Amino acid sequence: MTKRTVEMEDNLDETVDSVKEEIRDNFIEYLRDNPDCEDWDDYYQSKGCDAVNEIADSNTPIYNKEIDDLYYLYGDELEEAYKNAGIGNGDEDNHRAVAICMYLGAQGFDYLRELQDEFEEWLGDKEESATIEEFIKALEA
Repeated sequence: MTKRTVEMEDNLDETVDSVKEEIRDNFIEYLRDNPDCEDWDDYYQSKGCDAVNEIADSNTPIYNKEIDDLYYLYGDELEEAYKNAGIGNGDEDNHRAVAICMYLGAQGFDYLRELQDEFEEWLGDKEESATIEEFIKALEA
């Protein structure tokens, strides 16, 4: 009998963090370009929804080894995200990569809801003299 040691790269948490950081940066960029924004839906409809999907896609691994490693470690969670997305039946040649992308997208939309809550809370509590830059500084902290 031969024993083998196999190494796997587990970078899902770092990838999710990267997705969240890019979403936050996208929101900050929007606020800087639109400092009078006082309606979350303005951001969400013009930029936010598409940004989450693009960011999830761009952070999805492209190399089979990385995809296989993540799938081995997190297959159940990835499959759940895929099924919840309702986009296919699992027969795609790149099914595992699609499942990872759907997982990253779901994590991104969860974070987007957190940003929405923070923004709407800030809008409700802000003083008349408050500027959007103060909110941006709090996000960047």
